[in-house]
Amino acid sequence: MTRLPQRMRLVPLVVLLLGLSGCFNPFDPRIATTIGVYVPPPEPNTPQGVIRLFEWCWNNRDIALYKEIFTADFRFEFSLGDSAGNTFREHPVDRETELTIAQNLFVGGGAEPPASSIVLHLDPTLRPLSDSRPGKNPKWHKEIVTSVDLTIKTEAQEFRIMGNARFFVVRGDSALIPKELGFKPDTTRWYIDQWNDETLTGLGGAVAPGDMAARVSRGAVAPVRRTGPRSLEPPWDISWGGLKALYSR
Repeated sequence: MTRLPQRMRLVPLVVLLLGLSGCFNPFDPRIATTIGVYVPPPEPNTPQGVIRLFEWCWNNRDIALYKEIFTADFRFEFSLGDSAGNTFREHPVDRETELTIAQNLFVGGGAEPPASSIVLHLDPTLRPLSDSRPGKNPKWHKEIVTSVDLTIKTEAQEFRIMGNARFFVVRGDSALIPKELGFKPDTTRWYIDQWNDETLTGLGGAVAPGDMAARVSRGAVAPVRRTGPRSLEPPWDISWGGLKALYSR
């Protein structure tokens, strides 16, 4: 009896696999290009690590881990001259407000549509400095300044936020940890206790027509000054504080 070559004996098996799997072809090279690579969240075990986790949470719209990176006494400070801060003059952005804003932006539930895409870029190298606030011991308190390049897309609008951000972080054995987290004081974990917005703000920037222009006039959104020609096309340039005012409702 004539023996079939090895490759010929494999043909029925390939046909059977294709039949069982419908349109799936295990030998189609295009399959490999559709498989995403999961990037795990950074560990907040250093001052840089907690800021990288902050960046990761925005890019992945992860509200669960976002809740774990702020102290109970966290505060967000608006950029000087940012009219969006008027909205929070009586009630500053504390941890509870920050998480509400993030929930509305990352997941939904507020007056504005949630993000369909968030791309946040901070500095490739983050350098922790001694905390410049009075009375802060550099052993437990650090300060990190980074550039910000943030693009947010929703079903209705696209936003662009650029400038800087200043983060103040505290080691876990000196932090006021929210009780709801159930975390104990820990020398190997860091938290954000203050975030100062230094994204670009001011008058004379690009102001979008229609509803966005109305929000700007109410002070709910602060336009920023472009370095190039003005444009009425998206993305709308706003401050990070302006975005918070928009998604606080």
